[in-house]
Amino acid sequence: MCRRARAVIGVLPGFALVAFSATTGLTADPCPPHLFVIERSKNANIVAYDANIGPAGELKPSEPVVAYWLLNAKKGQREELNALERKHAYGFDVAPSDTPGTYVLAFKARRDHRLIVRMRNGCAVVIAPIGGHDGILRRIFVQSKTDSLQQKVEYVELFGEDVATGGHLYEKFVPGE
Repeated sequence: MCRRARAVIGVLPGFALVAFSATTGLTADPCPPHLFVIERSKNANIVAYDANIGPAGELKPSEPVVAYWLLNAKKGQREELNALERKHAYGFDVAPSDTPGTYVLAFKARRDHRLIVRMRNGCAVVIAPIGGHDGILRRIFVQSKTDSLQQKVEYVELFGEDVATGGHLYEKFVPGE
């Protein structure tokens, strides 16, 4: 993750960050501020998943990924996930893979869907299958509705970039189908 100071000017659908650098003016940040985010139809708040980068620019082995709420409905305040969210909905397990410096991330809500966390071109990325291709995951959108006081997921959309071509990737699925 890039560490230079910047002020956000705009985001293009979760893919490109335009930033201001005091020394160079407007720049396109080569390292997005988050590995990926989860957006929900329920409200403007998002769950951000960030790389935890060590002083030498590598993923920290003790905790390579951190997750938290960005409360966009409350001016972007940061709030930690609560115990129930960490244990079920947005929590994850992360473990070293067979490749040094690479980690396997599995959501507690969907343990069968394994993601790879690694450095690529100096930036931390999450590699996941998206629409039948290896993609760099950028955003997950969850469409839900309240049914008898319970939230029910109607569908999930994945957005990313093709690892091989850099083209946009998209996949939509209905949980349980």
